[in-house]
Amino acid sequence: MRRAVAIVLVAGLLAGAWVYLAKPRWARAVVGSKAPRNLLLVTIDTLRADHLGSFGYAEAQTPRLDALARGGLRFARATTVMPLTLPAHSSLMTGTFPAWHGVRDNGGFYLADDQVTLAETLRDRGYRTGGFVSSFVLDHRWGISQGFERYFDDFDLDKFGDAPGMDVIQRPGSETVDQALSWIGGEPDKPFFAWVHLYDPHTPYEAPEPFRSRFPRTMVGAYDAEIASSDSQVGRLLDALQSAGRLDDTLVIVTGDHGEMLGEHGEQSHGFFIYDAATHIPVIVSGPGVPVREVPDQIRIVDLMPTALELLRVAGPKATQGVSLLPLARGERLGLIAQSESWYPRYHYGWSELLSVQDERHQYIRAPRPELYDLEDDPRELADQSAGDAARLATLDKALTDHLARMTNQAAAKGPQTVDSEAEEKLAALGYVGGGVSARHLEDRPRGDPKDKIRLYNLLKLAGTSSVEGRTDEAIAQVREALAADPDIVEGYMLLGNFQKKAKRPAEAIASYKQALERDPEHQGALFSLALAYKDQGRLKDAQLGFEHARTLDPRNGKVLWQLADLFMREGDQAKAQAVIHDALARKVDEQRFLLKLGESQIEGKQFGEAETSLKRALEKKPNLDTASFNLGLVYEERGEIDKAMAAYEAELAHNDKAHRAAFNLAKLLQKQGRLPEAIARYRRVTEIQPGFGTGQLYLAKALLDSGDLTGAEEWARKGLAANPEKNIAPLGHYVLADVFNRLGRGPEARREVAAAERLQRGGR
Repeated sequence: MRRAVAIVLVAGLLAGAWVYLAKPRWARAVVGSKAPRNLLLVTIDTLRADHLGSFGYAEAQTPRLDALARGGLRFARATTVMPLTLPAHSSLMTGTFPAWHGVRDNGGFYLADDQVTLAETLRDRGYRTGGFVSSFVLDHRWGISQGFERYFDDFDLDKFGDAPGMDVIQRPGSETVDQALSWIGGEPDKPFFAWVHLYDPHTPYEAPEPFRSRFPRTMVGAYDAEIASSDSQVGRLLDALQSAGRLDDTLVIVTGDHGEMLGEHGEQSHGFFIYDAATHIPVIVSGPGVPVREVPDQIRIVDLMPTALELLRVAGPKATQGVSLLPLARGERLGLIAQSESWYPRYHYGWSELLSVQDERHQYIRAPRPELYDLEDDPRELADQSAGDAARLATLDKALTDHLARMTNQAAAKGPQTVDSEAEEKLAALGYVGGGVSARHLEDRPRGDPKDKIRLYNLLKLAGTSSVEGRTDEAIAQVREALAADPDIVEGYMLLGNFQKKAKRPAEAIASYKQALERDPEHQGALFSLALAYKDQGRLKDAQLGFEHARTLDPRNGKVLWQLADLFMREGDQAKAQAVIHDALARKVDEQRFLLKLGESQIEGKQFGEAETSLKRALEKKPNLDTASFNLGLVYEERGEIDKAMAAYEAELAHNDKAHRAAFNLAKLLQKQGRLPEAIARYRRVTEIQPGFGTGQLYLAKALLDSGDLTGAEEWARKGLAANPEKNIAPLGHYVLADVFNRLGRGPEARREVAAAERLQRGGR
């Protein structure tokens, strides 16, 4: 009987019912008599629905979320659009499917400015809007911050030098909640929309105490501990609102963006497959006008935006594709179907994408070998029914085709885009290989079934871990094993080249990048990496050809333009360098970074007035831009404006206390002014910041000599000479030692040091 009803339901959808496309009935009264004033949206990243107590998980320790569920709406059958953070949140914030908003991976995709978000909608209605995120995947540069007046991301990529990928660049939920609570407490006379994103259940599972000790020391136990920790952070938010007397007029929505596979179907985490473990998310809604009810009907993450807006009595954007779920709260039916997808296998490895559709019982997965599962009888999706139920397979396949036809925005249906150059270069240094920009990704051609590739996928992921943990040779062997099984994995050759470069085997790295280009001649990542490898080897003409080719394929690629400009600067051709920089600026690519580069080129060309203008413009766009104030100090120093130079060096150090060159130059100026104790203190700071900076150590030795500290002068002179200082500075170390020995009456030793200094000045050893 259930089987017959389900077929009739899907047939009705195909006949044109498509209830979920109807516009929200804004004029209809919402449930309850009181509308909420504020909205608190909490997204808990990587949260499986079946790991909460309120969803029947006995091992859970989630008292705050369970209590919230008992006091409001709990949607038992909610599905996300994609098991990746940025695409899922893009759908949540716009109420549209990925085929409409175009975001289909983390990194290399951006939520376009023409997409209207929940934050923009509420901001325009007079709400204070604040977003507080815990992962770089949701950094403002990806476009997800649209509409937020306050957006807390603030991720310093330089602090994550050992991270295996961009998804590990994160902060504890407690820090995010601290920021959110501080903001929520302001301006109580205005309604607020606060979005708080907690990333703790994402790998690595490293819950703080006391949560860590409460669970078994297994993968699942560590995951559950992170969920328990997140539950406590939700409690902090609720308690603060309660104490301020604001909880009773606040709509609270808690959801996950996607789940976690935890080893099911061979996948340890998420992003690759779209089985229910990765796409089933919890949704809890509580607050004024919200009844207490468990809703078993199928809903989607795209439905949360229109639901929140109807409860707040705010009209939503016309483009919204989700629908308000309040009819379900009244006991009505909507007959929704959910659609999920994963393009990760295609964009990263060249295998097939995966698409799925769910009704309230079955999931159909479109793949080279399609799959069909009965989620009620087989929640772990172990028994594929596709071979024995051709009618249902065909019906659901047509439902998926029709759904995509209705939900696709052709303007957004594009592949990966160029990541801003500063971010991409730092991410590459972390070992992250994003989906390269290439027409090959968009070709319709036979591709491998991800089901058949999971072992290779895991092998490549394992190689990344091996590299991060310092086992580079092991990482190289693991990639080679994967490529032996599938020699067409372009990203495999990219990883291999990166690991070989890390192992200081540049010739092998170049060969690997060439193999990637043999399989995909327009792969931007491979073109760039090969050209950069040539540049590192001093093969500047080969590097220039590579960068110029990459530039023709993508004229807006900031990292390519930056490298071209830097290459011309190395060759001393400031005119060519500045022509490339001006081209980048005209295209509005990474403006502050190219203004900084322009200033550096103008300093090299002794165009100090122009350099000052460029550097000040860079600082206007990003006040704490690394090395901009330092370079401004160089300009002032060249013009004899010492006070301004010292202030600029101080400004550099104020936001970057590791800027050893700024500290060094400041110390030299202090010494020239006769402020010897201050200079010595600065030189000592230089040696702390950069222990291997021999030149700084020799200047410290000279300053100590001038102060009469012969013991210190000898110590630092020897250290500086041992640290391979700049060739033109090395004689200073010997002269300092000669002076020390002369004052101590050790004439032969003094003469020996003078002779050593003179040999260095003549170019000898």
